[in-house]
Amino acid sequence: QIQDDSSHDQKGVAMTEGRVDKRIKRLEDVIYELKDRAALMDMTEEIRRVQEYVCRKGHVFSVMSEDKKCPICGLKQKARSRFKLQKFARRESISERIATAVEEEFERRVIIGASGTGIFQQLISSDRQGKSRDKRGKKSFAEGSFDLLFIAKPLLYTTFFMDLESIGGNGPDEIIGSFSGLNDDSGSLQDDDGVDRVSVREVWLQSFLLDERLRLVGGKIDLTNYFDSNTVANDETTQFITSAFVNNPTLEVPVNGPGLLAFFDTRKGLTFGLGLQSLDNSGTNITDDIYGIAEIGYRSHFFFEQEGSYRLWGRTKGGMENNNGFGVSLDQNLTTRLTAFARYGANESEVDDATIASAWSAGLRLRSPFFSRVNDEVAFAFGMLDVVDGNEESAAELYYKFQVNDQFAITPSFQVVFDPAGRGSNDTASVIGIRTQLEF
Repeated sequence: QIQDDSSHDQKGVAMTEGRVDKRIKRLEDVIYELKDRAALMDMTEEIRRVQEYVCRKGHVFSVMSEDKKCPICGLKQKARSRFKLQKFARRESISERIATAVEEEFERRVIIGASGTGIFQQLISSDRQGKSRDKRGKKSFAEGSFDLLFIAKPLLYTTFFMDLESIGGNGPDEIIGSFSGLNDDSGSLQDDDGVDRVSVREVWLQSFLLDERLRLVGGKIDLTNYFDSNTVANDETTQFITSAFVNNPTLEVPVNGPGLLAFFDTRKGLTFGLGLQSLDNSGTNITDDIYGIAEIGYRSHFFFEQEGSYRLWGRTKGGMENNNGFGVSLDQNLTTRLTAFARYGANESEVDDATIASAWSAGLRLRSPFFSRVNDEVAFAFGMLDVVDGNEESAAELYYKFQVNDQFAITPSFQVVFDPAGRGSNDTASVIGIRTQLEF
């Protein structure tokens, strides 16, 4: 009997061990399967629009409470949309992602975009009122521009770009005589018979090399798109329209023409740029007189733990022995909504070679000025310039941009010019205006 019991126990143990072995084998299979799946998981980042609910004290929640009040302070919650960088795992190998990206690139070889800007300005005070050349006493000015953009990807990391532009209207500068420029978007392309023309504003080829650290651009270029840039003051269609706040007046870049430029990004906050452009846009003798500019840029979070960008540039204008200059352009976030900017530039030049001896400007931009207008912005700038003949001029601008949607914005503005240097007078000219901007 004892032997039978012992034999029975041994069989039971063997069966138990067999079941345990099978379970271990199944667990191992599951683990290997999970490993295979994990190998296909790829962490990625993507900018997505998220819906949030915020109270006036800034408490943010992903869902609205049942009573529509903040659970922390009890104030009323309001919905807002914003873009947020999110990380997530994608069940896709990197090689598959690259292959998909390449296919998408070549499926969308050519992208077409358009941009239209309309500006109305009313001269409300100036000694120059009623003194226009045609004796009609101009007080109101209308200007419009339209850009048709073509972007193509002939190769990976290579972009072809063309901008066709038409402009009508010259703005109030021809009456006031300001060197600061009250409408940087103006400059009519009309023929003598009043018919608008279309011009090729830019056409260039851009390539990235060295793991996309080196950018090379060649063609008909606009150097102000690359040098003396500024987050707050650099685009007359969406930011300040006073020319002295769009770019430094001492930069004195030539009109768009044949040129080359190179930018190197160290990926450590430091960038180096070099640009060369012919002063002759006709395409002949393009190497005789060259405009050259070099820039060093640095981006950091040193002040206020907010991002700031600082740029130092130097330039020379060929064919003019003494026309050299330098300048700085700074923009610094003071908070997540408030940004300050400043520029300074000076020319080492004679009266016959340059127009502006030195210039400076500074200002502030506030984004989301009201709780209910999170995409709006308000900005103010003031600047002064010295003309080489000894005259001085200062200007100020205040604007509020209503961002109606992603494509359309309306911007009323107020501008003042003190002592317009172009007239050598003690005049004070003030202008109110409104700008509409449509992009699609």
